[in-house]
Amino acid sequence: IHWPLWKKTAGADPGSLSASHIPSTWKAMEALYDSGKARAIGVSNFSSKKLEDLLSYARIHPAVDQVECHPGWQQAKLRAVCQANGVHFS
Repeated sequence: IHWPLWKKTAGADPGSLSASHIPSTWKAMEALYDSGKARAIGVSNFSSKKLEDLLSYARIHPAVDQVECHPGWQQAKLRAVCQANGVHFS
């Protein structure tokens, strides 16, 4: 899953963002993994909260969370959540 949110409406209102599709999308990705059509499944741009939510119901944990990380934004909390759950932090 490349981005955990989608816009319900046009504009910059934070209330217009939704993550309601993540459980069904992840379930479909798990089916692809089970069928052998994907060797690994992962996420991108998931915060520690979004990743913890996903891990609470995921049968197969994501192999990776690919995010922006650099000396100015080290994302220590997210890195710790990934490390504690066997998710590669990239």
